[in-house]
Amino acid sequence: MLTGAQIAEDIEKTDQYIVRQDVEKSIEAGKFAHKVLDEILAFVRPGMQESEVKNYAFSRYEAHAVEKPWHMPYIRFGKHTLLTYRDKAKEDLALGENDIAFVDIGIVKNGIEGDAGRTIVFGANEVFHKLANASQTIFSQVVDYWKQNDPNGQELYEAVRIGAEKQGFVLNLDTAGHLIGAFPHKGWKRGLNHFPDKVKKGGWVLEVQIRHPELPYGAFFEDLLI
Repeated sequence: MLTGAQIAEDIEKTDQYIVRQDVEKSIEAGKFAHKVLDEILAFVRPGMQESEVKNYAFSRYEAHAVEKPWHMPYIRFGKHTLLTYRDKAKEDLALGENDIAFVDIGIVKNGIEGDAGRTIVFGANEVFHKLANASQTIFSQVVDYWKQNDPNGQELYEAVRIGAEKQGFVLNLDTAGHLIGAFPHKGWKRGLNHFPDKVKKGGWVLEVQIRHPELPYGAFFEDLLI
């Protein structure tokens, strides 16, 4: 367990890291990541396996001259939407005609990391559509809360938890949220949801991963806090 002095030192390092970041370049990197994500999501069709979409993601990285991935592309279909970035899939699922999926990418171009994640639904399953819509709604509501109240990271994720419960779902990610910008990261490494200081613009990614309280399905949305 960290001492108060160690936490204070990590917060100071984080503040120094964020101050050195070029917010506009982080915004550009985020937009670039969403452009690549759009292309990947447009490729996804029922009948495909997760590995097929992962390979396509790498082909888009090459086409867009991505320097390197910050993390491997996470392609989650069906019950695998419960898996977090810490979890390794034990099988290569195929996407059904009525199914839910999300893609989460982290890529580096021009020395700056951009992260983006989003959920898509195929078919008319009401639960799947509610999950996907809720992940984005919660994100938007929490961004508004952040802009209006200037919370610390812990308070921010308490708002995520409450937002998920109001939508009838459960927050399904710990640690969640992280520093963004110049590669590699330097500073706080225990997740934005554990950060006890204010959350500065352009320095952090907000991740919302939720799950159904009973059914084996979830949803994910990720973007830069600006």
